Amino acid sequence: MSNKGNKNRKKHVNRDEIEEEGLYEAIFKRAYELMNQPVVEGNCGELCGYHCCRRKESTGERLGMYLLPLEFEYVQKAVVKSYEVHSNLIYDMPPKVKKLYYIFCHEETGCLRDFRPVQCRTYPFEPHLEDGEFSLVIERDQIHDCPLLKSIPEWRQAFIDGIYEGWLELMKIPIIKYHIGYYSRERIEENNIEKQYKDHQWIR
Repeated sequence: MSNKGNKNRKKHVNRDEIEEEGLYEAIFKRAYELMNQPVVEGNCGELCGYHCCRRKESTGERLGMYLLPLEFEYVQKAVVKSYEVHSNLIYDMPPKVKKLYYIFCHEETGCLRDFRPVQCRTYPFEPHLEDGEFSLVIERDQIHDCPLLKSIPEWRQAFIDGIYEGWLELMKIPIIKYHIGYYSRERIEENNIEKQYKDHQWIR
């Protein structure tokens, strides 16, 4: 009797895991679709010489980027050829995130457009949670001197709306919501918010 109960419980857990996998895959697919709008009319890469779409610096140093938690498993695994797995035992990352995938461009000449990672789609926006409320922010401290930051009035509303709704979709995955909350608190502590978009309007 006891063994039969254990078998039933095991099947139930496996079914739940399968359902969760299907849900998360659908969430990523929907977010990718929502976040597929160009920032401005035309090709923004032409404004900077595709500065971010490179595998290497002129010095030969390899360039890459972090995926969101679970993004590799549910979207990028089939297309990423070159990556590193970074553990929280060695790298600085949110404690509940055990590992993150650090990937390099899909191709030597750049990415596969349909499989651009979330961080490529959402830049220059970052997702932000404060007092339980969601917004998009542009950080004060920027690694890149992106020309888009000087032409915000030219950003397409379809891009802004798509990024906003895409992040709301992604936050249905608990570990991603936790990930966003962790970096939001860090951003608040460092006073690292230049501009903020909330409830479909700029509030700073």
